[in-house]
Amino acid sequence: MTNTITIKSCKYPNVPYIEYSGELLEETSHYWFVKCPENTVLKHYIKNKEIVYEYASLHFFSKYHGYTVSIAINDRMEPVSTFCNISTPCTYQDGFITYTDIDIDYVKSSAGEWFIKNSDVYIDNSRTYHYPIQLTNFAVVSLQELKNNIADDVFPFGISNFSSIEKYSGQKNSS
Repeated sequence: MTNTITIKSCKYPNVPYIEYSGELLEETSHYWFVKCPENTVLKHYIKNKEIVYEYASLHFFSKYHGYTVSIAINDRMEPVSTFCNISTPCTYQDGFITYTDIDIDYVKSSAGEWFIKNSDVYIDNSRTYHYPIQLTNFAVVSLQELKNNIADDVFPFGISNFSSIEKYSGQKNSS
């Protein structure tokens, strides 16, 4: 039996953005870790369309850090791509993990290099929606914290194969 959970994000100030569901693999005092199967459908409310993701994926939702992490994985549970959102810390309410996406994405290229994506969207939206200075400061600090955690291989970073972690592989050890 799976423990299905739905993830909902919004854009500031409270505009519905995306929604999708997956299997809750783990909850700790610091994060939720969710797995989505191949061909998961993501509802994109702003673009008014559904997007189907080809790869299975693992999602890290921090209760304290200002970012989320999405890791596309292949059949061997190896990371194919990594996409991070700068966001508010995630919360759980009424059966949903929720957060506000702050428009800055930090992405790992196929060559293994990290880069900021959509900084122009952040600048435009911060002006359009009058982001409070506290939100802007939080985004800058969160991006630096994310970079530090990547460099230090803080979970979920630095793992080359998630099947080596039994609780995420979906397989039981026969020993």
